[in-house]
Amino acid sequence: MIKTVVIAVALAILGDAIVEMLDIPVPGAAIGMMLLATIFAARGGVDAGAASLFDAAAPHFPLFFIPAAVGVVASAELLSHAWLYVAVAIVASTAATIAITGMLAQRLLNLLAKAKTA
Repeated sequence: MIKTVVIAVALAILGDAIVEMLDIPVPGAAIGMMLLATIFAARGGVDAGAASLFDAAAPHFPLFFIPAAVGVVASAELLSHAWLYVAVAIVASTAATIAITGMLAQRLLNLLAKAKTA
């Protein structure tokens, strides 16, 4: 599992480097995760080390919400002036995410059903 942690950290650092070189407004960790997904796709799936790392880390994922909650509390005054815009953005983005996820899931299920019959 140590090897997998080193790879994950290296990909996060590489993602940060790519963001700095290309000057794009995307978190470096997101680029690193896309690189990791590309590696998994090229290998044909998730390896055992990555699966065990996820299983070990998954119970601690709620801790990642603490910085976001602190940011909301620290920005309470700003949010009090723009609460309507924030509420509309949250509702619209949630609705769009649910709709797009549902359509994508339905399309993938149809493709899977066609592949099984073919």
